[in-house]
Amino acid sequence: MPAFDLVIQGKTYHVEISDPGATPLSVIVDGQPFEVGIIGTQIEATATIPVLQPPPSASAPTELPRRPSVPVARPAVPVSGNGGDEIRAPMPGTILSIETAVGQGVDNGQVLCMLEAMKMKNPIRAPRAGTVAAIAVQVGQTVAYGDLLVTLA
Repeated sequence: MPAFDLVIQGKTYHVEISDPGATPLSVIVDGQPFEVGIIGTQIEATATIPVLQPPPSASAPTELPRRPSVPVARPAVPVSGNGGDEIRAPMPGTILSIETAVGQGVDNGQVLCMLEAMKMKNPIRAPRAGTVAAIAVQVGQTVAYGDLLVTLA
């Protein structure tokens, strides 16, 4: 099957012609079937609408791959386990400050650390009253979505 690349206004199209002697021509442009007629020495499209039923030799169109989902920023929520609550990063960013220390008691809603994401400061707050059992980050550290920040006991 003859095939070639065609450039139109800077965009490249891959074209395949199943039978160059047929009238009208059945061509496949970037995987999409068309019927094309030739008049004189110039090629003219007689149908710019894709053929609804592909030729029997053509395979059925495949579904386009889906883009991977992007995690949505959520409030820092505790994950229970290991005898305490793990506070995890609700979005990727950089730790600007740590507002507590290991062994310190904290109140519900108290700021534990400040996370910068997309030029915005986001306070990470305690979801409940408790004692800071561990701090898993340090100032200047880059964290990813879901990384452990603080553990409450």
